[in-house]
Amino acid sequence: MGTVLEVRELTKKYVEGTSESKAVDHVSLDVEEGDFVIIMGASGSGKTSILHLIAGIDTCSEGSIKYTLPDEVRRPADLARMNEKEKTLFRRAYIGLVFQQQCLIPDLTVYENIMLPLMLDRNRKENASNKIMNLCGRFGLKEHVGKYPSQLSGGQQQRTAILRSVANLPPLLLCDEPTGSLNSAQTELVMDLLEELNKGGQTIILVTHDIRVAARGKRVLYIEDGHVEGELDFTEHIPNGAEMHPDSGPDTAGTDAFHTIEDREEKLIHFLQERGW
Repeated sequence: MGTVLEVRELTKKYVEGTSESKAVDHVSLDVEEGDFVIIMGASGSGKTSILHLIAGIDTCSEGSIKYTLPDEVRRPADLARMNEKEKTLFRRAYIGLVFQQQCLIPDLTVYENIMLPLMLDRNRKENASNKIMNLCGRFGLKEHVGKYPSQLSGGQQQRTAILRSVANLPPLLLCDEPTGSLNSAQTELVMDLLEELNKGGQTIILVTHDIRVAARGKRVLYIEDGHVEGELDFTEHIPNGAEMHPDSGPDTAGTDAFHTIEDREEKLIHFLQERGW
């Protein structure tokens, strides 16, 4: 296990006349391989701004965004020092993106939408068809591969968007409110998919307002006025070897084991309330 992302003193300033405001204010964080980081905060707190900076969609005013590339020498690459073309190519190869709106191409089928990133990367086109069908089979879309987005439910569209984002095996998956437009049943299916991907080694950073969604992560960062106001690490409360299951209970009597969904939601609510949520 190693570090995928190292962010240091990340700052985004906006200047209007003589006044200056900071959407992101000297944020630092490390993300390890296999991590599942949740970013929460009130509307306007800067959480989406942080995600867009990490993705290279926006340009920071100060700081560094260093990715460790998955090659033999594991060399660092600073996204904050790249030009727009370099960032576009980097993002295509190393970052998966999922938004609240699925952004699927309406004239392409489920199969064709998921295939897109593999078509752009010739080195990963080999056995692409098998990879896509395996993904669709694992996550309940095998019967829908020939359908168009308009023929899918919101949850099916979002699962398609997620599989498209991980088809080329990016080291990091960034999700901005991926369940924001879904009902509770669809939300559960999408989070089951993300949790399964994470268990398989996919590193994820996810922005959400939903406590039920946030409780499925491993760490929660609370953002206020553009800076990190606190962090809750669920893994500190899980006994070695234990796993999170919605219907499981503590397997070690007397331990502080927050490894059921209900326990984690309760712990998270307390953490948020302490910060004025």
